[in-house]
Amino acid sequence: MLSTALLKGPEKWELLGLLARLAMLKPRSLASVSVQTWIDQHARHERVHQLLLASARTLTYSGNLELISMEPFLTQLQLSLKRPVRYIDGGWQTLVTGLRRTAEQAGVHLHPGTRVEAVLQNDGRVRGIELSDGRFYEARAVVLATEPADVTRLVDDPLLKQRLTRLTPVVVACLDVALQSLPRPDRPVSLDLDQPRFYSAQSLFAHVAPAGGAVLHAVRYLDPTAPGDAREHERELEALLDLAQPGWRALAVKRFFLPHMQVTGATPTAGSKGLAGRPEPRVEHIGGLYLAGDWVGQEGYLADASFASAHQAARLLLTDLTGQQQAATGRSGPELAA
Repeated sequence: MLSTALLKGPEKWELLGLLARLAMLKPRSLASVSVQTWIDQHARHERVHQLLLASARTLTYSGNLELISMEPFLTQLQLSLKRPVRYIDGGWQTLVTGLRRTAEQAGVHLHPGTRVEAVLQNDGRVRGIELSDGRFYEARAVVLATEPADVTRLVDDPLLKQRLTRLTPVVVACLDVALQSLPRPDRPVSLDLDQPRFYSAQSLFAHVAPAGGAVLHAVRYLDPTAPGDAREHERELEALLDLAQPGWRALAVKRFFLPHMQVTGATPTAGSKGLAGRPEPRVEHIGGLYLAGDWVGQEGYLADASFASAHQAARLLLTDLTGQQQAATGRSGPELAA
């Protein structure tokens, strides 16, 4: 940072001072303050202001910094200052395969491709699930690890539906390109200070391409209140790749454009007090129903929130089932731990 030509001396010192201050703040203390408001109030130099806004978009994936709370930005920033981002060889499929193998070794029965039609309940308690082929599985507890829209479809409950339909997802437009080779290996990352765009050559950080090949990832952070034109967003991302990796079009083997990809099911807004505005893992008014996902619970952001809410849902489920067992038998059962 001190050697960059992007910032002048006074700008470098201001940025260093602001980063040091942000590293010491408690994220929860700024939950009700928007990212845009905080940066507007504290960044004096225009270039520092632009750099902080661009960094906030990249860390939160949000294209509306007036909407999103400082809490997730601070959470992600402090994590990035402590340790670098870890890229997974083979991409997310490596993680999914590992989780599946671990689950099966633990005795979990998986039914891929099986569509759940509804979560059935009676007198405020879960009874089980109904599949699309009409089969019914009785269950005392159900964990829904899916998107808010799927939960409202599966669970016939006006109160839960009202709560979840108020959530605003974080969405992006994404262009992924596979190349025969990388034109400019010296340009692994591009952070756009003028527009809500970001680019990285993923294959420089993880094994996600054949030897000699490359995978590029370009993203445009969208404003969920005004998502804009998808075709224009694709052109903007192509133009960004033209700047970062000139000649990429002639080397393209495959490309995928996702105009409206959901990053997380709920934006932690300043108006809803940041992460505290997300639903809790236990659905209190429906016994035996639990939620998990990147939009659930007060801990973590993105994948961290998924794992944290899943862990909390599992602990709550075990605690609740143990309590029911003890109440039914009138005896203290063995202690269970998630």
